[in-house]
Amino acid sequence: MDGLRDLAVRLESAAGLLADLARRLPYAGPSGSSFGADGPGRLGEVGATLHRQWTAALDDRSRELLATAERLTDTAAALRTAAIGYADGDVEAYRRVVRSGRPEEA
Repeated sequence: MDGLRDLAVRLESAAGLLADLARRLPYAGPSGSSFGADGPGRLGEVGATLHRQWTAALDDRSRELLATAERLTDTAAALRTAAIGYADGDVEAYRRVVRSGRPEEA
């Protein structure tokens, strides 16, 4: 059961890293001027459009990262529940063996 608990800890750690990355990702991209958005005329319009698309893509990736982090957290919780269930089953099996008078190693 320790393996399941250890895995749950590792998944929660990964979820935390992904959530942190998701919060920072929208601010990681270049500014609109890098796309020429501040340029005159049609070139500036194209640059602004490209920058909006870039920003939207970063926002989409950020949401995907958060969703993945949530799934990892849910999986970690399920692993903990499974570990508890296995441990409870082991305890109950041991009690049955002891009550039946059989040797403990049975």
